[in-house]
Amino acid sequence: TLSNKGFEVAANLKLLNFKKLQWEVGLTAGHYKNQLLTLPEGDILTSVYGGTVLSRVGQSAGVFYGWKTDGVFKNQAEADAANLSVLNINGTYSKFAAGDVKFVDNKVDGVINDDDRQIIGDPNPSIYGSFNSKLSFMKFTLNALFNYSYGNDVYNYLRSQLESGETLSNQSSVMLSRWRAEDQVTNQPKAVFGDPMGNARFSDRWIEDGSFLRLKTVSLSYAL
Repeated sequence: TLSNKGFEVAANLKLLNFKKLQWEVGLTAGHYKNQLLTLPEGDILTSVYGGTVLSRVGQSAGVFYGWKTDGVFKNQAEADAANLSVLNINGTYSKFAAGDVKFVDNKVDGVINDDDRQIIGDPNPSIYGSFNSKLSFMKFTLNALFNYSYGNDVYNYLRSQLESGETLSNQSSVMLSRWRAEDQVTNQPKAVFGDPMGNARFSDRWIEDGSFLRLKTVSLSYAL
């Protein structure tokens, strides 16, 4: 069961109204809030391009679900103080070291695993809409339509591949600022083939503000 509530408003205004010159503008704005009320079999986790989308009672539908981060360990002393590790397939533990990502230990057990995942983004916008302008001079008319969205998060899959540092594939220029020496302060972790510590896992590193303002159409016409 899904509850979806919201509103939309629209306004039109004629700013100029002369014989040879007219100018009209319009604005629309909308907001909605959806919430899952019941799920017959509990949480639903859906994998999408290496990311995870969560459907959970009490939350909006389709929120991003992964790990939260707090920068990069600048030196070994800082990593030792955090005392975080991952569980390997063979049952042993590997500790995070200098240059690794600082993942938030949500469960507070010293091990970074699936139990530490949290909601890290919401693709639903806080407000969305459009505005238009119609300017007429004699027989010429200039129309423009813009649309916008504010407050929605997006998952940048392409960046997660070009800044992972885990393969031999080409990477973006951001990798030039990766961690390479003790006490280096950066938000880009070290590059390690295979990524044994999971620095490139689905986290808020790849979640970005998806707000935009876009010129959708523009036309200039002349009436014969």
